[in-house]
Amino acid sequence: MNKPIIQVRYWLLLAALLLPQNLWPAQAVDLNAARKEGKLTIYASISLDDINILARAFEKKYPWIQVTTYRAGKINLGQRMVTEARARRHTFDVLLSSAFTTLEMKAQNLLVQYRSPESASLPAELRDPQGYWAAGQINTMSLSYNTKLINKQDLPQQWPDLLNPKWRGKIAVNANRPEWYIGLLQLRGDEQGRKYMKSLAELKTIPIESASLADSLLSAGEYPAYVNSSPATTEREKKKGAPVEWVNITPLPTYPILVSVSSHANYPHAARLMADFLLSQEGQQVFAGIPRIPAKAGIETKPANLTKGVKLFYIDVNKMAGKSDDLEEEFRKTFGLR
Repeated sequence: MNKPIIQVRYWLLLAALLLPQNLWPAQAVDLNAARKEGKLTIYASISLDDINILARAFEKKYPWIQVTTYRAGKINLGQRMVTEARARRHTFDVLLSSAFTTLEMKAQNLLVQYRSPESASLPAELRDPQGYWAAGQINTMSLSYNTKLINKQDLPQQWPDLLNPKWRGKIAVNANRPEWYIGLLQLRGDEQGRKYMKSLAELKTIPIESASLADSLLSAGEYPAYVNSSPATTEREKKKGAPVEWVNITPLPTYPILVSVSSHANYPHAARLMADFLLSQEGQQVFAGIPRIPAKAGIETKPANLTKGVKLFYIDVNKMAGKSDDLEEEFRKTFGLR
C-alpha cells in the first residue's frame, strides 16, 4: 500500500475521532441478533403499572422478545445496580430513570454509549452529547392547590409571588422531588436561587416525605398547596374527582426521565431495540397514552393543557454531574426534610 493512501486514512480516522460527540452518527440495531437474544430486563423508577404498559407495547411490536421489569425508587434502584455490579452480577439491560440515578450509573461505568437514531429529533437539552442517555419523557413541576381552600384570584403568577406572607404555613414540599430545587437554582442563578429557597422555607413550609402522600393529603384538604407537584399527577387526581388544580407559573422547571443502556447488558441488541422503541414516535405515543408527557415534540399530551401554552425550563442534566447528591442534601436541609 502506498504512503499517500496510508496518510489519507490516518487523517480520516483522526477527523472521525475529533468529530464533536453530538455529530457522531447514530447506531443501528442488529434485528437478527436481537431476535436470537429474545429477552431483556428493564429497570425503572416510574410506577410499575406504567413500566408494564411500556413493556407490553414493546412485546406487541416484537413478540419474539420477552421483557422482564423491575421497579424501585431512584435511590433504591441505584443502590441495587451498584450492589449487583460489585458482585459481578449484572441484571439490567435498559434503565429508565431520573437524572440522579442515570448520572450515578454513568459515573460507575455501568452505562454504554448508544446514540439511538430516534434521539436525533429530540431537543438538544434532552439528549446527552456523549450519547449515554436520551429523554423518554419529561416531568413538569408547579404549584398544585386544593380548590376548596384557595381562591383562584389569590394564585401566584410567578415564583416570587409565593414569598408573600399570606402563604405562611400553607405550602407543602415533597422530599422526593429535589429536581424542583435544582431547576429553580438553574433558572434564577445559584445565589438568587438559594436566597429564594431560604425565604420560602422561612414561611414554615410543610415537609412531606413522598410524592404519593403529598398528592393524597392535598386532595384530602390537609393543606392548601403543594409547591413541587407534578401537573400530570394533579390531572389524574382531578379525573378521579379530587378538588385539585395546578398553576401555570412561567416557566415550569422541567426534568427528564432518561433512557440508557447497560454497559454489561446480557442482551445488548434487544436492549438497544428497547431504547429505540421508547424514543420512537410509536413509543412516545404509548407514554402519552399512559398518560405521561412524551419528550418528543409534536405529540399531544393528555390533557393537552399539560404542555399547550406552557413555557418549559429544561434542567441542564449535565450541570448536575458530580454534585447531584450535594444538591439533594442541600434541598432537604433547607426545607427540614429527612
